[in-house]
Amino acid sequence: MSVLKSVVIGSNGYIGKHLVYYLKRKGVLFRIYDIQDVDDLNYEKINIISRESVEKINLNVDYIFIFAGITGTYTGFDNYQIYNNVNEIGLMNLLDAIRKSPYRPKIIFPSTRLVYKGIDKPLKETDEMESKTIYAVNKIACEGLLNAYRISFDIPYTVFRICIPYGNLLSTDYSFGTVGFFIKQAKAGNDITLYGDGTIKRTFTHIEDLCFQIVEGAFNSNSNGEIYNVGGETLSLKEAAEIVAAKFNTKVVTIPWPEKDLRIESGHTYFDDSKIQGLLHLNPYKKLKDFSKDI
Repeated sequence: MSVLKSVVIGSNGYIGKHLVYYLKRKGVLFRIYDIQDVDDLNYEKINIISRESVEKINLNVDYIFIFAGITGTYTGFDNYQIYNNVNEIGLMNLLDAIRKSPYRPKIIFPSTRLVYKGIDKPLKETDEMESKTIYAVNKIACEGLLNAYRISFDIPYTVFRICIPYGNLLSTDYSFGTVGFFIKQAKAGNDITLYGDGTIKRTFTHIEDLCFQIVEGAFNSNSNGEIYNVGGETLSLKEAAEIVAAKFNTKVVTIPWPEKDLRIESGHTYFDDSKIQGLLHLNPYKKLKDFSKDI
């Protein structure tokens, strides 16, 4: 049996770096790609919005983890061209290159909680979708593109919808996302500020649990053409903030929503993880409270 080969596109991003680390430990990482200059023999610089650049990607592999993209909420309205180019055209360039090649690597694609219409219940993959931001529109479009190319050209894929990732397996320099924002404020001796009353709920997933679900889920042959919510611990934003605040002996304070942010706020978006559980039979998830002890 031949050794599996995987590549990561977007290897310098938060999740991309951790996927590289995880795949290296499994002995299945073949090559990594991103837009920055990096001194690594297994690295090649590419620009996914350039068809010519994408053609440099080695497609003779088993899995392509495409985690290159631009995230953000309101900023997408000011920068819609680059959002559309990187988040949609970049994927289409890869799909087109695979379509014209003799190879059919499985594409592993990250989607987001923001594709859902928020509601105070665990969201299933089939629940109602809503697009309040350009980023959400991009992700919904990409999920559709992957399905279209699978139907017409037999390009396999799996989509993983991610809520709130946190943690760091690579260093103690932690500064990503919602939990990273909480830590940055608390470490500076400031109160952690939340919009509204802080009762909005999310699924918080430690990066080690996230990498396990994405990689092991991708490698499972039953996941082809499927979408999975990434499982984790459900907490309100206030509960999560209070865990971090307690570590640094600071407080959590609430402030009114700015009008423009309230318009695009999704509300409760926390996941029903029964589908991914059925695929992988996962162990209990890591807890934010345990992570906070080591900050």
